Amino acid sequence: MDHLFARMKGRIEKYEKILSGKTIYERPEDIENAVEYDVDYKLEEDEWYAVKSLSKKDFCLQFLGAPIDSTTYAQMKKGDINQIQYLCAYQSGNEFYFQRAMESRIMRKQKFINFSGDFKIEETGQGIIINKIPDAIYLRERDILYFKKLETISPIFKGIDKLYREATGEEVEKFLDKKFIKLGNDYNVNRVGKANRKRIALAMDTLVKLNKTEKKELFIYTNDYFPGLKYNGKSFEINNEEDLKKLLYGIEQRCYTTPITNEKRVANSVYKLE
Repeated sequence: MDHLFARMKGRIEKYEKILSGKTIYERPEDIENAVEYDVDYKLEEDEWYAVKSLSKKDFCLQFLGAPIDSTTYAQMKKGDINQIQYLCAYQSGNEFYFQRAMESRIMRKQKFINFSGDFKIEETGQGIIINKIPDAIYLRERDILYFKKLETISPIFKGIDKLYREATGEEVEKFLDKKFIKLGNDYNVNRVGKANRKRIALAMDTLVKLNKTEKKELFIYTNDYFPGLKYNGKSFEINNEEDLKKLLYGIEQRCYTTPITNEKRVANSVYKLE
């Protein structure tokens, strides 16, 4: 039987039952269009990220591995809607669907005009709007977690944000202090945004694998694709976030020339071919 549970805030018994016998979500057909999560890859509209072997990960919920016996869960009280952290629908005996109880999805008491029949004024009660597409799906028989946005499910799967690494302030400062970078226009570590911090983390992992000759070739490659980025043969002048982004794109070798039309392009999203 299908069940809908609520993860409650600040309760000893973390999960409470809302209802049983109702199918809340349909499995999306495009879930098969899944790519293993990579911070460097941006999903197409009909794609999902996938994390395989979820049960072996530190951020896997204990709730997902235990047998589901709805009789062991307390019935949620009607007035506790504000205590819901997220919804979890258990369906088909091995599928779990998650949706955060975000403020934008919570309905408060309000009047509305009913257009479905005779025009009349009605008043809604409290409730949560069910999204057509859940925030995350876990298929137990595959042991795979599917999702669209990592930041949306991070409050559900605590620690899943470790899947991407954002450079720390110390690491950013160390990177900007490298010999091939010359800062200008008062640009400093405090002005480096979140996106570039992620790129710096990737760039640092790339640079440590290269020898002196390979790094020199990499900087020439970067200069060829971004001639507007000032380079004197030894260092790049970085004055703002855009300059830093171009340098980091170069280090990650995201620039390429199309073989037929000879156009120079930058790949905003990449993944490695097998």
